[in-house]
Amino acid sequence: MAQARTIDANQAKAIFAFIASNKNAKRNAAMFALSYYCGLRVKEISCLTISDVLTKDGTVKNAVYLESAKTKGKKGREFFINSSAKKHISALIKSLTYKQPHMPLIQVMGKPKAFTPNSLCITFRNLYESAGFYGCTSHSGRRSLASNLCQKGVSIRVIQKVGGWSSLQSVMPYLDANEEMIKNALELQV
Repeated sequence: MAQARTIDANQAKAIFAFIASNKNAKRNAAMFALSYYCGLRVKEISCLTISDVLTKDGTVKNAVYLESAKTKGKKGREFFINSSAKKHISALIKSLTYKQPHMPLIQVMGKPKAFTPNSLCITFRNLYESAGFYGCTSHSGRRSLASNLCQKGVSIRVIQKVGGWSSLQSVMPYLDANEEMIKNALELQV
């Protein structure tokens, strides 16, 4: 099976613009932000509750610890929320009808019901294809985060921590060498 397509910052802006012009915009922007900016897997996104991401005073947390039941494998992990993702999460929470702490963060069509990981995969695929990004899957945000950080010179150990990978070998398939990276590498030879 082919790896999920990666997207760059300009393509991510185009996806956010597409999302903003369609139904469920705040929900879809938040789920895309959790994938693209935070590197979460669909299982992790689908399991998030409102209390997972909010502090007691109602602001979005900087870091969230996910218990092992909400992650891949048998270990819990911490993920970090950057300022861009925080804006999308805050906007989503303000728009929710069902805001009790135990409610899912990403809700199905305005109901207090969570997506399953499989239904969220389908939602991601449909969103990408509707926006004209063929070859993208629910893993595209995660792969893009790793590849974009690598392109910016971020240490592979930091990328491993950001994505919650158990080993450096697990990170390697997520790194994509794009045209700009190849050109820059060849210029080092001059």
